[in-house]
Amino acid sequence: MALETVALIVALGTAVSAAQATDASKLAISAPAAIVEIDVGKLKGELVRLAWSPDATEIYLQTAERDSRGNVKFRHFVMGLNSAPPKGVDQEPAWAGPYWAWKAAQAAPGLPAWKIQIEQERKRVTATSTPMAGNMARGEPSRGAARGTGGGAGVSVEEAARAAEQSQTANVFTLKLKSEVIGEFVNVPAMPGVTFGWGPANSGLIAFANREGRVVIMDDQGRKKEVPSSKSALLPGWTADGKRLAYLERTGKKKVMLRIADITAPTP
Repeated sequence: MALETVALIVALGTAVSAAQATDASKLAISAPAAIVEIDVGKLKGELVRLAWSPDATEIYLQTAERDSRGNVKFRHFVMGLNSAPPKGVDQEPAWAGPYWAWKAAQAAPGLPAWKIQIEQERKRVTATSTPMAGNMARGEPSRGAARGTGGGAGVSVEEAARAAEQSQTANVFTLKLKSEVIGEFVNVPAMPGVTFGWGPANSGLIAFANREGRVVIMDDQGRKKEVPSSKSALLPGWTADGKRLAYLERTGKKKVMLRIADITAPTP
């Protein structure tokens, strides 16, 4: 009798979880609005973090600049949603750390079983076969368009031919969810949150930049929907209420556009 009771409780819990899960394929997603183009050259370093403030009125950006000795200098910037460029600050806001902790976690907030798998392997790569997050995921300057960032400046035919001849064995870290690749890093450890961002607690949602650089939203059942017209994306991040999704779109060698899409869940 006790075992039957336990089984019933587990079954009911599973049914409740399934009923509460958001169906990503039924989300209404607006065309992403262009907020402001950012000159990354002025910020210095690679963009490595994006975080929303709790009231969704500000966005924090962090850059990392590595010198020839491998030392890293982090810089901090805050911006509103009024098209003004990022403003430098001495340190990250108090809310940025807690936000990043759930955005970039290995498991979905509130759903520990919905977890990213990390695979490591040695394989042949070429200079033009850069990882999904671009330069920051590679650990070295990229000579070509980043795979999964939708292009960029590109390379000439001659450069591509030379790169093909310069293939080498590299250490590759791949992040996967339900066999879906949501991040790839070459010769550097996997960097959580650069290519993906979890949705709010118990939503079961995740947004990630796929191999073509488009932003995809997926739920814990593997159902998906693309953010319309998204491309060359990195650092997707949700507001705490799940109603908006921000990401950066590479628009040039040293330029990115901050874009924000409105997300509406279906009515139960």
